[in-house]
Amino acid sequence: MEKQIRLNETRKKHLIRGFFTFFKWIGISFGVLIFIGFSYQQIVTRVTADKYKPVGETVNIGEYKLHLYALGEANNRPTIILESGLGTPSSYKDWEKIQSELSNYTRVISYDRAGYGWSEPANNERTTEKIADDLHGLLEHSGEKGPYILVGHSFGGFTSQVFAQKYKEDVAGLILIDSSHVAQDGGFSKSESYLIRGLKEIGVGRLLGLINMLPIHDHFANDKLSLHFFHQHFYNADQISELQFMMTKSADQVRAAQLEGFREMPLYILSAEHEDYPEWSNLQRQTASLSKNSKHLVVKNASHYIHLNQTLGHWNLYCFSLFTKLKYD
Repeated sequence: MEKQIRLNETRKKHLIRGFFTFFKWIGISFGVLIFIGFSYQQIVTRVTADKYKPVGETVNIGEYKLHLYALGEANNRPTIILESGLGTPSSYKDWEKIQSELSNYTRVISYDRAGYGWSEPANNERTTEKIADDLHGLLEHSGEKGPYILVGHSFGGFTSQVFAQKYKEDVAGLILIDSSHVAQDGGFSKSESYLIRGLKEIGVGRLLGLINMLPIHDHFANDKLSLHFFHQHFYNADQISELQFMMTKSADQVRAAQLEGFREMPLYILSAEHEDYPEWSNLQRQTASLSKNSKHLVVKNASHYIHLNQTLGHWNLYCFSLFTKLKYD
């Protein structure tokens, strides 16, 4: 009997030891995979950092340099400034076709905010007001002259509204494309943002790319330059800062700009239909009410990236309509 008890205890100890050994090797294997993924991500990121030379120019605005790409001549019309949304890998690729087409009629500028594309990191609070100040400095240091029509997509709509209010003497009109709204739901906490960044740093983004599951629009997922910048910069400190302040400091700055309103400034709003967010159109109409000279168009069957869905002909129509309203034709 005692021998049987000792035998059972021995078996129990072996079983427990076996479980510990199994999970120990699972942990070691997992750690090795993380180390390999992290090493691969860091090495490839550094080796390919200068793979693509800037299209356009990089301009020193004081503490850092920002990338600017300009096409066309103003011809006594306003210059169009294109502002991308949060997390968009490359402004150049975001607006490439539209910028090329519209440059036949006026000067068109796209640029990378700090921490995106060919621009340097800023390592400061990336609020809408700071971004608007950066854009103003970029235009001044590059010798660009207003007046400007600001075209802001998503979070870029926040920046455009703050710029239009703070530097109203330089702004001829606003076009907001499915713009973020101060009362919208959603967003990530700081801890969630850093978790996503951590996954990116151990190579999860490159793995998702191999199985076509990257968390970006297909337009960018199928473009080599956009993928390059995604793996280089996605959820870096500047982008996390934008996200962190988006619905706090940045939203407060937009509210302050909206409180003054845009009076007679021409304001065009293009918004998509979001079945999972039925209040979205009402929020966009609310933004349209900030100007006595506004127009709100709901674009049927469009995604959040309306400017990637619409034909170039539509964009010619939108801009010429605004030029006519501004008496530049």
